[in-house]
Amino acid sequence: MTRPSNHPARRGRLGWVGILVLMTGLCSAGEALLHAQAAPPPSATAAPNGLDFSGLSAEQIATATQILGETRCNCNCGMTLLECRTKDPNCTRSLSVARALVEDLKGGKDAAAARANVQAALAKAASTPPPAPAAPDVNKVFKIDVTGAPVKGPKSAPVTIVEFSDYQ
Repeated sequence: MTRPSNHPARRGRLGWVGILVLMTGLCSAGEALLHAQAAPPPSATAAPNGLDFSGLSAEQIATATQILGETRCNCNCGMTLLECRTKDPNCTRSLSVARALVEDLKGGKDAAAARANVQAALAKAASTPPPAPAAPDVNKVFKIDVTGAPVKGPKSAPVTIVEFSDYQ
């Protein structure tokens, strides 16, 4: 059995070799992680969520992408229409405006007319507030089955308080 060296030069040299090997391993793993996380750049012909660019020329696709990338969505997301379509596929406002833009370009409209139609559609959507939720009925009485549940107090009480809890 060998004993660890008490000589400072040997301890230091072996320690640096170990650190160098460890750092090399971390850099290799870090580079692999960096390459694994890097997403390939989107292709110019890839349509955002819910859009169909088929039937558009490369120039029309570029025009649509440019207009969608420059125009802000007004659904209170703070993103452009293109970002909103990519990051929030459930946004119906950006979907309807973007689909109308694609249809305008398929119909042969130029970029200026298509851009004006996008702005008009966004203005119309902004002026129409979403419907307010129905006011809750304060007089509604809820029937909750408490059969078999632990009860404290008389069974003929006019009010039953039910507590739902989760001990996680």
